[in-house]
Amino acid sequence: MFFLYNLLFPLLFLFYLPFYLLHIFRRGGLSREYWERFGIFGSAKKARLRQLGSVVWIHAVSVGETVAAISFVRAWQERHPDDDIVFSCGTSTAFATAKARMPASVTRVYCPFDFYFPVRRALNLIRPRLLLIFEVEVWPNLILQAKKRGAKIALINGRMSDRSSQGYARWKRIFRPLFNSFDCLCLQSAADLERVARILGEDPRLQVCGSMKFDQVPDCDSSDQAELLQNFFGPPPRLVFTAGSTHAGEEELVCQAFKVLQKEFAGLKLILVPRHHERAAAVAGLLDEMQLKYRLLRDRQPENEKQAAVDVLLVNCTGELMNFYAVSDLAYVGKSLGGQSGGHNIIEPAIFGLAVMHGSQMQNFREVVEIFQRAKAARQVERDEDLLPALRELLAEPKKRLELGKRARGVVEQNRGSIKRSIDILEQLKA
Repeated sequence: MFFLYNLLFPLLFLFYLPFYLLHIFRRGGLSREYWERFGIFGSAKKARLRQLGSVVWIHAVSVGETVAAISFVRAWQERHPDDDIVFSCGTSTAFATAKARMPASVTRVYCPFDFYFPVRRALNLIRPRLLLIFEVEVWPNLILQAKKRGAKIALINGRMSDRSSQGYARWKRIFRPLFNSFDCLCLQSAADLERVARILGEDPRLQVCGSMKFDQVPDCDSSDQAELLQNFFGPPPRLVFTAGSTHAGEEELVCQAFKVLQKEFAGLKLILVPRHHERAAAVAGLLDEMQLKYRLLRDRQPENEKQAAVDVLLVNCTGELMNFYAVSDLAYVGKSLGGQSGGHNIIEPAIFGLAVMHGSQMQNFREVVEIFQRAKAARQVERDEDLLPALRELLAEPKKRLELGKRARGVVEQNRGSIKRSIDILEQLKA
């Protein structure tokens, strides 16, 4: 069956390649290192990898998983300072985030596409003793070839949607050998454990450890951010609303609400952080159309330092969202209204004790949302038209806003510990 996979997957990839190339060039941020996705490593990177000894290879696909992995890596290095860590990811934005924020001792690579020979080349260079895969990255060649070489393999911070679980369970004969290759699976919730159990059955390797995103320790310098806000928005007092990880359709909703409310609340300012920075031009066009005064932050440099203070800051940088949550008064987390679905991480603003708002379409973070809703620690906006009144209420009632933020921070504190629990389990694989 996996022979057929190795025969058919490259053919499917060739069919998809034009669309993929268009996508990555739009995303930008590419460097020569991106050739590592095809198993082609530069001479300097090869030399560094060959010098490594006891290697722990940690893989996370995109920015969200990479941010969680950063906190995990730091905790692992505290316990096991003699281990050499290789971190891999699959997107240019995740790679840039890792480059900026991972400890300098970590060797960063792009994970090769799951073709037999590129994966084989990467494994020949990295030689992992332990392969740790974040969340949902289940690639046959990477897992099976690493297992064949004697590496211990673990899924950490694992999660699985109902849809994926049903698909895996339907084709259990094919996927069970793949999941059986894991030496342990550290899952975020009891629901995730139940979904994986549809494939493996009851199994002692399945452990509930919670979400590592509660353990995230952000690298934020509030004084630097305050100076930046002064440059864009002018002197305080101000009331800062950040709309983070937004997608098409949501920016329009947010800007419509903001345009109404800035007439009602003096000093109200908006920080708009689209999920994909290549959409900045389209969002800028929307702001022009709505006649909102804005400036663009690109690579931490505004387009024109001499411009007057504005009402909206449009952020076109990778890995900066947490910095802006740190200096905000309330936040909306995207991909949950305006025709979007799936949701993004509401834990990030909650870390800073912000009043957090999100839409009703939060399927990818369902268990996290349930935790916050049980504690009445986040405001769920059911429909697009409810965003304006919900935002108005939190702006008009500071006590309610502060109390919501306090509860959100409390939820974060109560649910910390996933990294420690996971490492305790993983250390048994090292024995």
